[in-house]
Amino acid sequence: MTSKLWLIKQGEGGAWAATEVGTIGNPAQIPLPVDISITPMARVCGFNTFMDGTTHYFDITDPEHPKESYQKHTGSQVNMISQSWDGKRLYITSSLLAHWDKKGADNEQFLRAFNWDGHALTPAFEVISPRRSWGARIT
Repeated sequence: MTSKLWLIKQGEGGAWAATEVGTIGNPAQIPLPVDISITPMARVCGFNTFMDGTTHYFDITDPEHPKESYQKHTGSQVNMISQSWDGKRLYITSSLLAHWDKKGADNEQFLRAFNWDGHALTPAFEVISPRRSWGARIT
């Protein structure tokens, strides 16, 4: 449970090796990367970090030297991330484990969809769960 990005690949002799290739978020704040989604062409990798509620995009066209290309705060506690096959939509859910969920107003429960134009995420819709009832909002 670190904020490091690791590349795991098989070497010429057949042995597998893991190499640290980047940092996700601010390690001093223990961002806790919880999910990853790689586009079908393996050019962009998206991460959610639970503790700071941020979605990170990395350009991984050179997997040994990934570069963070974008980040956006997408919720108080983000967990799962998935991209559409064409890479134009991104879906995020909240909550990690019930025992780890944040308390009070930060205990968000949602599914959010974003459009991705290659440069920025823009909200498409969200389904939210207020504490005692279910709600939906399309933006």
